[in-house]
Amino acid sequence: MDRYEDIKELLDTVEGNISTLRAKYEEARKSENVKVVLRPLVKSTLEHLRSALEYSAQDIWSQYNTKSKKLYFPYGLEEALFQANVKRNLPNLKTQLPHVYQLLESIQPFKSGDDWLKQLCDQTNFNKHNRLTEQVRKNSEGSTTNVGNLVSMRGGGRVVFDNCSYNGMPLGQGKPAVISSDMSVEEIEKSIAIPVKVNREFDWVEFHFDDSAHDTLELIETSHRNISLYIEELRKLTS
Repeated sequence: MDRYEDIKELLDTVEGNISTLRAKYEEARKSENVKVVLRPLVKSTLEHLRSALEYSAQDIWSQYNTKSKKLYFPYGLEEALFQANVKRNLPNLKTQLPHVYQLLESIQPFKSGDDWLKQLCDQTNFNKHNRLTEQVRKNSEGSTTNVGNLVSMRGGGRVVFDNCSYNGMPLGQGKPAVISSDMSVEEIEKSIAIPVKVNREFDWVEFHFDDSAHDTLELIETSHRNISLYIEELRKLTS
């Protein structure tokens, strides 16, 4: 593959971006205030992954044709659409390089049973040409809430302080102070009304692309893993 080093450089950069995103997810797991994760970085990461596919398509074309051609990596949710896109972008691929055709076919949704490729391409197109995709934060049901040395609450629960004091400070005097797992950290801080650190850690958090079942990081990790495997296999077939 003439473009192998270029593709590898892109995939190595994506790997670094994944580490950055994981760190942001970990920060979000410990803070309700993180509403979105690094959307510009997500955009560039998606584009790097898509470019790796586009470079590979150019390399495939050069294996059996010396003419330059503007083309795109062929994909399709259904087999008929994939075949049409191969015909448009890499004509005669199936007869010229049947093993490469089979490799391309193997990562298509209708063959692999996973639509990561279509989701990657759709999200890349939207972020590149429309706007940064909105993200929807999803928290695990399981969480641990700590309120200083007063309360450590795992999962659901509710604690009420009525006419109490803590380290000489009034707690729940005049109005009961409520600590509940279904309250936000900000609501708990307002309820207890004393300078005590409140934190909550979720078991996990996800940031889904708007109107999508796909978590941002999961799609990027899946795409990176599958594209890396595809590139290595393509290199064997075309070297």
